[in-house]
Amino acid sequence: MVEVVVCGGRAALAAKAAGSGFPPDSSPQSGRAPMDAGDVVNVGTPPGPLSDWAIKKVHFHGFAGLPTTRNVPAESPEFSCFGHQWMVAIYPGGHKQSKEEGNVTVLLYNQSLESIQAHFKFVLKHPTDRTKRTFQAKWDDKMITFGGDGQEGYINGWGKLIFAKRETVLTYLDNGSLKLEVHLRTNKQTEPTSFVPCNSFCKNMLEGFNNEDMSDVRFEVGGEVESAANRRKRAKNTATTFYASHLILRLNAPSLADMCRPGDEAAVPIDGVNPEVFTRPFWDCQLQAEAVLTEQTEITVDNMLDNLLYANSKNLALFQEKIMDFVAENGDRIVGNVSFDDVPGNLISDILTAVARGKRSISKSAPEDDLKFMRVGELRKRLHDKGLCIDGSRETMIALLRENLTSDETGAEETS
Repeated sequence: MVEVVVCGGRAALAAKAAGSGFPPDSSPQSGRAPMDAGDVVNVGTPPGPLSDWAIKKVHFHGFAGLPTTRNVPAESPEFSCFGHQWMVAIYPGGHKQSKEEGNVTVLLYNQSLESIQAHFKFVLKHPTDRTKRTFQAKWDDKMITFGGDGQEGYINGWGKLIFAKRETVLTYLDNGSLKLEVHLRTNKQTEPTSFVPCNSFCKNMLEGFNNEDMSDVRFEVGGEVESAANRRKRAKNTATTFYASHLILRLNAPSLADMCRPGDEAAVPIDGVNPEVFTRPFWDCQLQAEAVLTEQTEITVDNMLDNLLYANSKNLALFQEKIMDFVAENGDRIVGNVSFDDVPGNLISDILTAVARGKRSISKSAPEDDLKFMRVGELRKRLHDKGLCIDGSRETMIALLRENLTSDETGAEETS
């Protein structure tokens, strides 16, 4: 079920009288059964969380000498709270709408032009005897709408017709002053969502991986290496040059950083190590950066092609797979709007794979022996479990797994 919340609509007025109103004792029940949990679609800006109570102390000095004529108020100066101007009016002789005489009426007015919804209550405490009753006027935590001053159709003043008997209030004076507390709370304003561009750190790190122009140290990896574990046979590999930043090595591979200094002209020789094994620590960093880039980048029709070419140029198989999934799911929006003239031919196979996988259910894992439909994450996990290099495109990873499978089968035949 989807619950639709409409914000900003005009509520029916509960009471209306000469610019002031008094909340009803109860609100009508909708009779609607509880909604099931589900997505909420907000129309307008939803209210923020409730603020803490703000307490304003309004002192009416010389209260006993104020006029007791019916419907004659004593008004406080305006005070500020929650970005609005407020005023308290007290009627020592009662409001004209009060049916009983001898009662004090208290009203709170919103003097600002804009309306506001707020919880509020009046509190009167005995100045010395805390065992005496505390007078409170509140409305069961109901949110009251205070209209703007002069705003047509809304009431800007709310309060209590019968707050307390005047004769009782006179016994609550503190050195002749009636010290009234006004408690207010409202919904905090929700901050507008600020545009925060995607963090480019991970993308920049990928740009600098094995980049000769950005490097200050280099390694020559190769020489004689063992062709397999527990074998005496050794093979000679062509040395491979790797470029790196000494600062990044210091933070992530200190043992390598200790072998060189920034700006060394000579490459550091690393013998007896397969170049694929040497790159694994670097690729762990790259894979983490690629995962963040994949998660944070939103693919759209407008940016799809640029991201696809970038992912292909940097050999980012996971990021490329996300883009291919988008292509498969949004073909009707892409056809006629995006030109694939500049797309390398090797990517067509990945596009067809994504389309075919989508027909099989894009979230469903491929059968055990169906490597061509496996997700990049599954291919990388299999390669990792076998101790193989997880670098490369989908085709490279699939070829390496198949080669390893053939090698395993050949080895099994030799030992049988």
